Amino acid sequence: MRKTIIELLLKHDILQIVSMEESFFMRSTLAKDVKLSAELIQLNFVKLSPVPNPVVISYKEGEELYLWFVKQEKRDAKILLPESFLIYKALKEKQEGVFVFKTHPKRIYVLKERKLQAAFVSYETIDDLGIELIKDEYDLDNSAVYDAQMYDRLKQKALQELSVFELLNFIQIDLDKESLKTIFVEKLSYPLISLLVLFMAVTYMQGYFLEKRADALMQEYQKLKNQNSKTKSAIRKYNEEVEKLEDFFQKEFDPVDPFKVVFDLSKVVAPRDKATVTYLTITNGRIKIRIESDDDAIKYLKRFNAIPYLEEIVIENTFKPRNGHKMHTYTMKIKAAHE
Repeated sequence: MRKTIIELLLKHDILQIVSMEESFFMRSTLAKDVKLSAELIQLNFVKLSPVPNPVVISYKEGEELYLWFVKQEKRDAKILLPESFLIYKALKEKQEGVFVFKTHPKRIYVLKERKLQAAFVSYETIDDLGIELIKDEYDLDNSAVYDAQMYDRLKQKALQELSVFELLNFIQIDLDKESLKTIFVEKLSYPLISLLVLFMAVTYMQGYFLEKRADALMQEYQKLKNQNSKTKSAIRKYNEEVEKLEDFFQKEFDPVDPFKVVFDLSKVVAPRDKATVTYLTITNGRIKIRIESDDDAIKYLKRFNAIPYLEEIVIENTFKPRNGHKMHTYTMKIKAAHE
């Protein structure tokens, strides 16, 4: 029965699976397990999206909040289900590790303590060194590489095992009269689907008044918070810094994806290394970075060489101040042909 419902929802474009290439995943940890409405999540997290004017899809597990930012266009489906959520549900029983799937592009999932830490695609070759860097980044010991067939099997298995309550979490409609009329008259031609959506509507309405009360309390809290001048000043300063950072990315990283550059550079110094990045500049495609560490400079040079879109990587100098750690300075260039 569950499989039939899913197939009918997909057939009638009520349910749409959002691929990893069309979304940007982000994880956030809340201070405590609180109920958040879709409007409140959109308000608080939309500025963190690299996608302009996105649809924000969310899924909460206790204090863990998983977010997917998706482009607005061509999102007519009433239920948007992220592909990475399905694979996360299928991998959850494995508890933790780095999981690489040889799809095109390659898909990488990072789980720790049965929680999704990262999910992203890569058009580059993921070798053993790349996997080791990711394991160091998240302090993990396990990893596994699977083929594309395994990825499809896991996705289909997770899709068939979806519960109605999980589907309700990803619904993208307001249950007003006009919305219900559109669904029943224009979309639904099968009684089975009608019963499913009716059940979803009834379940949704059970929590309607509780959610309204929670929203009212949250609005009151936001009103009191905004009256605090220091908080307002901090928010304004934060927004200014975000705008400066966005302008910097647009000027300095074209055509290289800025998030990929920052992510790859951050992996060079792993959490287990007793090292610190003390200086970093990126200007006109050239990078200069200084690392303070007792390790030999060659250790980090090898890691820079493992990043495929960097070239002309050299150790500019290395020295040890009196009573201090070694200071290694590297320079390198971003390949212009990289996409």
